[in-house]
Amino acid sequence: MDVDDFLAHHGVKGMRWGVRRDGPEGVSGKTNREAKKDAEEFTRAKLFYGQGAGTRRKLIKAKVEAKSAKDPSYKKAFDHHVSSTDLGKRASQARGERKRKDVVSGTAKTARGVHRSLTGGMGAVSATSALLAGGYLYARRHQIDSLVANSAKSTLGNIKRNKNNVKVAKSFLKDMGL
Repeated sequence: MDVDDFLAHHGVKGMRWGVRRDGPEGVSGKTNREAKKDAEEFTRAKLFYGQGAGTRRKLIKAKVEAKSAKDPSYKKAFDHHVSSTDLGKRASQARGERKRKDVVSGTAKTARGVHRSLTGGMGAVSATSALLAGGYLYARRHQIDSLVANSAKSTLGNIKRNKNNVKVAKSFLKDMGL
């Protein structure tokens, strides 16, 4: 076999093993990567719904328009990646993201409510007032000695006047021996 009898091809200059060109011709690698990342965010924002969705869409749209005005090859690569995106996959991602955000916000609301009730926020004022008013009515109904009833009545009046309701309620319970 002679050396001139066969043709061998080992790729093109700069080619890397396992790396495929993903974008359109005539677009640099850096621009293509930016366009691909922005196209992914754009399609994810397009299918996202709920709180913050409109702001998210406006921000990514402004970003894409600014980059497109600066570099026409970016627009070409961006359009290529948006058209080749699997929208079913993006819709699934958007649903998952919405569920996660809803769980986080629900947990945060619950935590804030518990914090308010423990530290004397607005929830604690009404809960403490209801507890003391209930104690007063119970003492009156069951004819428990007047000392307990008078103590509950005066503490309830203090709560209405005092800003530091938790301390007043604790002192009441301490006076009652609880």
